[in-house]
Amino acid sequence: MNRAVLSLTMSVVQTMVERAPRTTSGERNRESVAGAHAPAFLSVPGLRFQEEYVWLLFLASMDVMLTWYILEKKGGEEVNPVARVVIEAWGLWGAIAFKFSLVLFVIVACEWVVRRRIRSAVFLVWFSLVVSLSPVLYSGILLAYHWLVPESAL
Repeated sequence: MNRAVLSLTMSVVQTMVERAPRTTSGERNRESVAGAHAPAFLSVPGLRFQEEYVWLLFLASMDVMLTWYILEKKGGEEVNPVARVVIEAWGLWGAIAFKFSLVLFVIVACEWVVRRRIRSAVFLVWFSLVVSLSPVLYSGILLAYHWLVPESAL
């Protein structure tokens, strides 16, 4: 009995291996991006720009931390009017929820666009990274300026 089950299992595995596509994961990913096979309606395919999304999350986190530091420790003001309203109404937790809901929207938009137009999705991902980098750089420049120039000289 055990030999029969083992033999049947081995033949099924061998058949599956023989019928499996002979591509690497990178080739499979490029094929799916090119439209070789569309995902089913309720399927959850892998993310296409995982490394870029990690950077997007990192920049969003840095933006929230630097903004909160400037607002609380340095007495600064929020220049984004929408973020200012959110911060005045809900504080730090509102700022965090607002920022990461925007990041989630960008990720969903990029994943939706990449299934239709790869070049547009690549542009959208890199554009969102540049846009996310700008407040981090601006906050860093402000902090460096206030560190280098004493308040008495202002």
